[in-house]
Amino acid sequence: AAVCVLPSVTDARGDTEGLGVVLLEAMNWGTPVIASRIGGIPDIVEDGVSGLLVPPGDPEALAAALRRILGDRALARRLGEAGRERLRERFSWEAITRRWEAVYAAALASPR
Repeated sequence: AAVCVLPSVTDARGDTEGLGVVLLEAMNWGTPVIASRIGGIPDIVEDGVSGLLVPPGDPEALAAALRRILGDRALARRLGEAGRERLRERFSWEAITRRWEAVYAAALASPR
């Protein structure tokens, strides 16, 4: 795929995209991503570094982001590579294990 697009909005109950797993899957393959700046998505995508974020419910901004990525192959490649690296640094099993080990080490080191 040339790009992965995940436009999201707040629903009628106030719920938003918690964790855009499809974004993680796209980033794993080095596919550049465009997503709405809502819910947990900004925790995954760093705007302008590992993907592009747009305001929710703004089709003009979404279209501009699409034109930007599709019109600039170097940018698309950079975002895709940075997304893959961010995924490995923050969301790989190794990274998650390191964070949990740190939590347990801190808990064991604290006075009871």
